[in-house]
Amino acid sequence: MIRWFKRNPLGVVWGITVLVLGVAISSFQPQIPQVAPYPFPQVIPLADWTFADSQPLTPDQTPDSQDIPGEILSGQRYHYRQDNADLQVEMRYLAQTNGDLKALIKHQTGSLGTVLQSAEGVGAFSLFTQGPESQLNACINPRGTSTVTSDQFKRNRTLYDWRSGRFLGWILGQAPLHDNRCLWTRMTFSTSGDAPSVDPSKALTNPWEDWHQWWQPRFPPLA
Repeated sequence: MIRWFKRNPLGVVWGITVLVLGVAISSFQPQIPQVAPYPFPQVIPLADWTFADSQPLTPDQTPDSQDIPGEILSGQRYHYRQDNADLQVEMRYLAQTNGDLKALIKHQTGSLGTVLQSAEGVGAFSLFTQGPESQLNACINPRGTSTVTSDQFKRNRTLYDWRSGRFLGWILGQAPLHDNRCLWTRMTFSTSGDAPSVDPSKALTNPWEDWHQWWQPRFPPLA
């Protein structure tokens, strides 16, 4: 053994380095910054829709909050009109979440696979119709495309958080490696009884793509 060490000094140095680094990483506990509630804008423009009003949402105004993993910090409801159609958009700012909306959607629809959709350049969302209303749910990520499941959210975090320079902040103990925040978006489309029938996929997909495009560069910054 001693003879092997003498013949492989670089291997010894490398082994010791890996060992020390492994111990340091395993015992490393970075400080997690406090995520503050986000003051949502009062007005957000939406192409082809007329803004009606908006109002803040409190965490207790989430009837299905037991299905949402993470902490709801703040929220806002927006109301838009277009001829005889109404569009309600509820935004909730989540921290320490895994972005998993499966339980929420399954409780409303009974399944996930039949309502899960995606749009190129935007990402995944769920879309379903119940009675007179059509509803879209998705999680706008700090970086990357929108997601619905925890696997999609984790993939985004693995891909984009490593690229964003968070690794250096993690090494320095200034931030966790992954940015586990989400803007849970729920869009609800409805029409009056005398309105012509509208394809809900088009009625919600188009404003959703515009909505995501507006929010992507404006995701709340960490304090």
